[in-house]
Amino acid sequence: MKSPRRVKLDRVPAAERQQRRLLSGVALLGVLVELTSFVHLRGQPDFGQMGWSVGLGLVLSALLLLMSLSSRVPLSLLQRLVIGILSAWFLFNLLSVLVTHRPVTSALLIHLVILALFSFAWLPARTAVLLTGPAALLLAGVNMASRSPDLPGVLLAALTLPIIWYLSVYGHEVSRERTQSEALRGLAYRDSLTGIYNRRWGSEVLKRRLAQPSPQPGGLAGAQALALLDLDHFKRINDTLGHHQGDRVLVAVAHTLRRALPPEDAVVRWGGEEFLVILHARTAQEARARVAAALDAVRALKLDGLPPITLSAGIAYAGESSDPAVLLHLADSRLYSAKAAGRDRLF
Repeated sequence: MKSPRRVKLDRVPAAERQQRRLLSGVALLGVLVELTSFVHLRGQPDFGQMGWSVGLGLVLSALLLLMSLSSRVPLSLLQRLVIGILSAWFLFNLLSVLVTHRPVTSALLIHLVILALFSFAWLPARTAVLLTGPAALLLAGVNMASRSPDLPGVLLAALTLPIIWYLSVYGHEVSRERTQSEALRGLAYRDSLTGIYNRRWGSEVLKRRLAQPSPQPGGLAGAQALALLDLDHFKRINDTLGHHQGDRVLVAVAHTLRRALPPEDAVVRWGGEEFLVILHARTAQEARARVAAALDAVRALKLDGLPPITLSAGIAYAGESSDPAVLLHLADSRLYSAKAAGRDRLF
């Protein structure tokens, strides 16, 4: 059984986890760079002048690292905090060049590029342009005030901004199209009434799981068994109580089966009032016990205004055949045997 903390972390979207890892990596890199700079400057004559700024950078990087590792801090807040820190640090360095007339270093040029990368990745395009455009102009102006202006370097850094903008816009378009494609794919594989997988998905996953090699003789690792389950007297419910009540039964049974079976088992609406379960059990006995427990869960289901709900089921084991069609035929034959023997049972 999973702990509450593990469940909470599992609910975090994959994209957010990836961005948090990116932020953690950037912050950790910042900590290492600032530590290296601190050690290097420690024996230098200008340590008193530069040491405090390096120390401040070390504190900010460490703080960002801790916040990125905490799930309590919203990702959006982290993103804006990073951009705010980068912007403030960039302005501070520009002011330092303006006051001391020291040369514009390559680190400051890279700083502008990093600021642009994060801005176009996390902010709306117009906001990112309004932030990075003036930053580039300020850098160009401050560069002219330095002792040895680096005009080629500043122009090269400024020219990267439209490239970053283009790649960002293109990347957002690709991401949006991929999201839409995945959503459409999900709809194509889901039953519109119950929300569980439909027959198309079931057929594909059945072939895929049964095709996996088995570590045990006579069994298949991908799927140990499959079962066909059919609602008893479902036509009577539709005819006497109406199709809306029949739909209500289908939804309730689908959700009950999904809750009663482990996550690795696939529950599919195979057609009408029939369900397919693909069982990823270690043994045939365990697979049969899972189906029996699912039938018990449906048997215990109580719906207001509806008669008791039961299922008949037939199960076929992977050791009997490696052909999905043969297994489906076996399970279907046993399902009808269960119906003929009085329903509400597993054969």
